[in-house]
Amino acid sequence: MTKELVTPDEFLTRLTATFAGPSKSSVWLTHKRYTYEDAMADPEAEYDVLVRCTQGEIKFSARIPASALPTFHAAYGALLKQSMAPHMRKRDKKKERARAEAAEKRRKELYVDVVIGTDGKRGAGRRKRQRQIAAQKKKEAERERIELRDAARAAAAKDE
Repeated sequence: MTKELVTPDEFLTRLTATFAGPSKSSVWLTHKRYTYEDAMADPEAEYDVLVRCTQGEIKFSARIPASALPTFHAAYGALLKQSMAPHMRKRDKKKERARAEAAEKRRKELYVDVVIGTDGKRGAGRRKRQRQIAAQKKKEAERERIELRDAARAAAAKDE
């Protein structure tokens, strides 16, 4: 097992090579605060960061000074995005769009009242009218539920 402490630039170069090459094993990346025993007394101290990469039997790490951490993280994040993006699963936007359109259609239909007919008092006309009345009551209950939910969300947003 090879362990090496390399410079931050060398770490990024070797990490690029690790992601670029064909591999049969996983790549493990870890971050850890690097501390000294005598530095534990000072609570205001800035600590270095130890970044490690492990792939199978190969291990290398870099010690990043606290002052260079933002620039290192920018380069490190760009490298991770570049190397992992091709392996990510694409979102199915067509299904999302269809689902959003269906929800919008339901929302619009919710505020359109059911036309209750004036058909006869007996037979199919009565059953039809009773179904229409039940559908209208169901829509009204759903409207109330949505209005209460929106009011609760508005109150929660106001409190924050």
